[in-house]
Formats: sequence, C-alpha cells, structure tokens
Amino acid sequence: MKKETGLSYKWIVLIVASVGSLMGPLDSTIVSVSMPSISDALQMDYAQTLWVPTAYLVTIASILLIIGRVSDIFGKKKIYISGFAIFAVGSLLCSLAQSGEQLISFRVIQGIGASFIMTSGTALVSAAFPPGEQGRALGLNVMAVYLGLAIGPPLGGILTQSFGWHSIFLVNVPIAIITIALAVWKLNECEILDKKVSFDISGAIAFAVGLITILLGLTLGNTDGWLSANVLILVIISIVSFVMFIRIEQKKGENGLFDLRLFTKNRLFAAANFSAFLNYTAYYGSTFVISFYLQRVLGIDIGTTGLILLAMPLIMCIISPISGSLSDKVGSRTLATLGMIIMAVGLFLISTLDMNTSIAIVVIYLVILGIGMGMFSSPNTSAVMKSVRKDKTGVASGMLSTMRTVGQSLSLVLMGSVMAIVTSSALVSSVFMGGSSSVDNAEFITGMSAALKVSALIALIGAASSTLRGKVETETEYEMSCPK
Repeated sequence: MKKETGLSYKWIVLIVASVGSLMGPLDSTIVSVSMPSISDALQMDYAQTLWVPTAYLVTIASILLIIGRVSDIFGKKKIYISGFAIFAVGSLLCSLAQSGEQLISFRVIQGIGASFIMTSGTALVSAAFPPGEQGRALGLNVMAVYLGLAIGPPLGGILTQSFGWHSIFLVNVPIAIITIALAVWKLNECEILDKKVSFDISGAIAFAVGLITILLGLTLGNTDGWLSANVLILVIISIVSFVMFIRIEQKKGENGLFDLRLFTKNRLFAAANFSAFLNYTAYYGSTFVISFYLQRVLGIDIGTTGLILLAMPLIMCIISPISGSLSDKVGSRTLATLGMIIMAVGLFLISTLDMNTSIAIVVIYLVILGIGMGMFSSPNTSAVMKSVRKDKTGVASGMLSTMRTVGQSLSLVLMGSVMAIVTSSALVSSVFMGGSSSVDNAEFITGMSAALKVSALIALIGAASSTLRGKVETETEYEMSCPK
C-alpha cells in the first residue's frame, strides 16, 4: 500500500471524484442555455432539439446499472478513468457535428462516458471515507455537482457569444485529460469484490428498451397526437420491456443487473431512490423553461441569463455540505423531506412569473428553489450509500444516478407535454427550437405556469415519499474496503 504524505488519501479521492461530479451537470447546463443557438445553427426541428439533451441523459440512465455492476467486478478506478477517456472523445466529436443527427449520435458517446464517471465516482468517495464522515464527504461531492450547475449557464453564454456553440463541448477535453492524469497518478484501486459474476445482458437490454421507448413515445405525443399508432405502439413496447426487466431480475436475484431485494427489503434504499427520482423530475426541466422565459419573454441576452440562473446552484453549493454534515448527526429523513417541501414552494412561486416580473424577484425565487435542492440532495445521497453492504456500493451508486438521469429525462419531456396540452404543439416547437417570432408571450407564460405547478405537485409527492424512509438510519453492516 502506498503511504501518502501531505494531503490524506481520502481527500485526494474526493477531489478527483468531484471533478467527475462537476462535469456531468456542467455539460448539461452549458447545452441547455445554448440550445437556441445550436438549433438555429444546425436547423434542427422540435424532436431533434429535444433529443440533444435527452439522448445524453437516456444513454446514461440506460447503462448506469450495468456499469455499476461492472465497477464492482473490474474496479472503480479503471471504470472512472475509462469514462473520462470516452467522455473526452464524445465531447470532441460533438464540437465537430455538422447536423442535428450527428450531434445526437455524439451525445450518446458522451453519455456512455458520463455513465462510467457517475457510477464509480460516488462509490470511490464512499469507500474512501469512514461511515461517520460519509455524509460530510458526499455533501462536498454533491457541492461539486452544484458547482457544475453554477458554472454551466454563464460559461455557456460567454463561450457561445465569444467563440460559437462548438466551444461549449471543446472545454470538456482539457479537463478530462487533466483528470485522467491525476487519477492514474494518485488513485489506488478499491478491492475487487465480485470477480466471478456474469453480466445480465438481457436485463440491461430490457431496461434500455423500456426507457427509450417511453421517452420517445412522450416526445412524439406532442407532434403526432397522444392516441396515434406510433405513440401507442411505443408505450406498449415500453410496458412489456419493463415487465420483462422485472421478471428477469426476479429470476436472477443477486446475480442480476439489479438486486430487486434492495427495493423490496430495504425501505431506506427504496424510499431515498424514489425521492431522488421525483426530485429531478420536478426540478430539471424548470431550468430549461426559465432560460427561455428570461431570453424570449423578458428579452435578456444569453450571457445575463446565465448569470441570473447562477443564483440557484450557488445557494446549492452553500447549503449542500451543511446539510450533508447534519445528516451524519440527525439522519436524512427530516432534512430531505423539508428540502422537497421548500422545492415545491420555490417551483410554485416561479410558476407565478409574468411579463412584468422584475429580475430581482426571479432571483429570489431561484434562491428558494436552490435552498430546497441543497437540503435534499446531500442527505439523500448519504442515506442511499450507507444503506447497502460494501459489495453493493457500485450498484447503489448506479441506481441513484439512474434515478437522477431518468428523472431529468422525464422532466424535459413532461414540461413540453404539459405546455403542449395547455397551449399548443406549435408553441412547444418554438420553445425548444429557440424561435421567438411565432411565440405569443402570454400563451407561453400560461403553459410555463401550468408545467411548473405540475412540477411543484411532483415535489410534494417526493416529500411524502421521503418520510417513508423511517426516522433513524443505521450505518452499513460492513466497512468499506478500499486502500486509504
């Protein structure tokens, strides 16, 4: 075992892993604030525009579980480094895209790399810190997520205005190269716990098909009609695929892609993961719509829009490590539940924005939403990682990331669907394509208000599910096994 001098090993792990935690949301928010420019440049229609962020998220969600299992078998360090290499290649290709189809394809490559990074990063941090310090460490790790959210909008606006939209992808490449070098140099490999477990390919395929078809069906519902043959066929395929996935996992048990007993026999794990899913379903799409509101309704330029959106993730950065440390002492139930309630209040307040709202009011409402997110995420992440044995940390991290990315994917589609039902499909197309000439601002505000009220309701349901985890969490049965 190496003997580290200076900064202790666990903090080196946290620093390296936090770079990965920063990159995913950074890439997501950079893209969301720049989508109007990308859509115009590549002449993309509504479906293509929506699938630029969605393809990235769906790819991550589709393979996170199997990558979590792979990291338990082959080692988290190897998976983490491989993820950054793939992510760098995907980012470079995205910067060279000449059409919407190419960009969506290259976003899939980015998503593969991001799934490697996300599923192993949290597990590396959990393994490096003792149970009594995990809440604090994961709180700092979650802070990196919010830092990525914070940097994304202003950086995306500045880069797009100064160097064009291609630059928002190129910025990932040097960061990835530096992180790979640090990981190779400094990280020790955790103990490989599961050396002879086979891959559950059938379960992975069933899950991916189910997720992709339901999101594609929801997307086409806005343009083809909710009762069209295409939409109905996709929904049926999705239902059948998810039923097959559950049956496959029940049959394979602990050797499957995901051990369903973690949901059926571990109430804390189940409730915390479901709450995470509802949290991101409620939150993620709101930033996309608010960005459009600021640029198209209030007439604010992209750079200033990024700075305004900075208010929410900045407050998350402040709150998340505090709530993470508190969760080590008082547990996650109260903090996570209160966070979801505050989120619901913030989303409802944002739903009241109109054409005459001042920027100061927008910032205040975004801060309230950020407080709720910061209070929820760190305690909830800590609860999930503490609730499993050491040989399940990769799968637990993968499941938590899956809940997050599925929620994000569904949130984007849900926002568009609600707005289309309340207003019109033409309005939704204009929103996602970034056009302003055909958009009636009053109609847009009506659709935005309805979508955000639905999001607030989802957040309240998430608060209710968060209470089901129980009052007190016990530490995981086994100590984490990783060189310190």
